[in-house]
Amino acid sequence: MTSTIVRLAVALATGLSASGAFAAGLASDTAANYVGVWSATPANLGSGFDVWNNQTINGNNPPYVGTYMDQTSYNNSDGVLAGGYAWGTYANGAPGNGEFILSRLFTASGGTASLLNQTFSIGIGSKGLSSGSIGLSIGTAFSLGYAGGGPDTLSVDGGPASVVPVTFAQLNAGLLVALTVTGPLNSTSEGYALSMSPFAGGAPLYTTSGTFDSSAYNTSSFSFATLNTSADQFANNPTIVLVPEPSTWALLGWGTLLVVRRRK
Repeated sequence: MTSTIVRLAVALATGLSASGAFAAGLASDTAANYVGVWSATPANLGSGFDVWNNQTINGNNPPYVGTYMDQTSYNNSDGVLAGGYAWGTYANGAPGNGEFILSRLFTASGGTASLLNQTFSIGIGSKGLSSGSIGLSIGTAFSLGYAGGGPDTLSVDGGPASVVPVTFAQLNAGLLVALTVTGPLNSTSEGYALSMSPFAGGAPLYTTSGTFDSSAYNTSSFSFATLNTSADQFANNPTIVLVPEPSTWALLGWGTLLVVRRRK
């Protein structure tokens, strides 16, 4: 099997307003909204996101590809069953090279094509992944991927993938991934902070920050791809919130974990 990784760029975090209260979500959705109506062409529910644009590739015949409404009673170890439901995907392995992609454009803040001064977060999980790959991408700028039998990887601006120290077991238990983007907009040095934490709560498993080229790469959408996998994969609770002002983090003692200032 080739080790081609379907990449995914992901985001996690909680936004606070300058007053210290939790900010109202600019965009949010949950699988529980779609009970009884989820399919390859689902209704557009939730708020602040554009319509779903899901793709089924090589799924008309075995090995079969698609999505379904996962729920607690199925006893799947996906860790992303907030509210008892998650979007489940499957893309069974060769022959056929099946692939399924959940994707959605961001339309928060009146249709912005950038996450500037916002945080996008989503929960992802797996029932098991000994072969194939999954990926979560934020626009064209960020890609996180996991290939069965290999390490997690992160790619920024389409560059070389670097290893992310998140284990297969941690992925199976459910991850909350968050990406925060700060200014300057449309520059070669727009700031970002990425975090991956247990979906059930707890300290981050991995954090990184830096700059990316927002003049050439966008943060205007998300996608969750499943390719030739040995088991089902899951996603839930995509959310966009405002980034708090730095003074708010300082008052709460959070420092600058998710706020990245422009490098001098």
